[in-house]
Amino acid sequence: MRIARMIYEWPPPWLGLAPAPYELTKSQVKLGHTFEVFCARWPNSGPIEGLNKVDFNLVPREPLPGTMLLTSAPAMFFRYLSWRSHNKTDLIHAHGHFGMWFYWYRKLLKKHFPWVEEMKAPLVVHFHNTVKGRRTKLEEAETEIKNMSKYINWPLAEASDRWAVRTADACVFVSEELKQEAIKYYKADPQKCFVVETGVNTETFKPVSLEEKVKTRLELKLNPEDKIVLNVGAMVERKNIHFLVEAMAHLPDNYKLLLMGEGDPDYEDRLDKTMIDNKVKHKVIKVGYTPYPQIPIAYQSADVFVLPSSFEGIPKVVMESLSCGVPVLASGFKLNEDILGLEYLEEIGPRYIAGRIKDMIENHRSVDRYKVMHLYSWDTKAAEMERVYEYAKKNHLK
Repeated sequence: MRIARMIYEWPPPWLGLAPAPYELTKSQVKLGHTFEVFCARWPNSGPIEGLNKVDFNLVPREPLPGTMLLTSAPAMFFRYLSWRSHNKTDLIHAHGHFGMWFYWYRKLLKKHFPWVEEMKAPLVVHFHNTVKGRRTKLEEAETEIKNMSKYINWPLAEASDRWAVRTADACVFVSEELKQEAIKYYKADPQKCFVVETGVNTETFKPVSLEEKVKTRLELKLNPEDKIVLNVGAMVERKNIHFLVEAMAHLPDNYKLLLMGEGDPDYEDRLDKTMIDNKVKHKVIKVGYTPYPQIPIAYQSADVFVLPSSFEGIPKVVMESLSCGVPVLASGFKLNEDILGLEYLEEIGPRYIAGRIKDMIENHRSVDRYKVMHLYSWDTKAAEMERVYEYAKKNHLK
């Protein structure tokens, strides 16, 4: 099939969702599909990460933070219309809110002009979150919401969700929880809702020997004898990294926290202050942005991966850690399958987190990497997506 993929983030940089659509597309190419990818690019971000049988249509990323739906999204929509006027596609696979204006367009066509050429291609929409669900959780937690999000971004993104649910021939959710949120808040048809969890490149993310682990730690300027607690990802408040920093005050001096990623500058300043206030600055190593191909070295140096989030979809970082044979302590989501080595936090207080970390490290946890490879490789996820595509084609415009 010739598939048009609409995805805001495509590497480089390897930020946010960028690795997931890249890896999924790579596995889908193995199944014989070809792609036309519509994505946004930062200025001076370097050559795009190309793949065989994949062509690209590029638009600029948002010039100001929080303006994607009013800048890059409409630019992509018009770019798509221009491309579509001279090209055919067998199926459209749109991810998240980047397709907002395209969903509106399809909604209009579906209601008034269902016979036009555009409507011959089935539409699959991929949900990595639901805006209504995320907003509800933040409000319940009494989290401060910036005015730009509260009055502009979120109302637009919620409209995008609703249009997507109404116009898609099939909806894909990265977790059962997100699927249920769409059914609850958007009245999504359960028959056309599918769960395809996040995958992992099990060839890139793999365990290493003890000798290699020691070598890796030395390269990262870590003491081979230390106990390394790892967190990888965006540093934003909902991930509660400040509680993880505070937890270090309740652990022995040979426990070190390795933070890999960047995020909200205000939140990073808060983390720095938390380190000073809790006298743990000497126990926390902040690495900053690291390209995806280099991230396995962090997992391979760690003793445990900790993600104390308030809410998540299915975090790719969890699967990456498990694939490297490193046990995970996390919250904010639930996998459909139980995996040996993945344990959930029942609360996110610093003392509780510290106790769970100490227990997991002192009482070594094994990881069922075979199950991760069998159920969560990107090749497996590409095969699951085939069933979604077949449903969308069979039930198109019903």
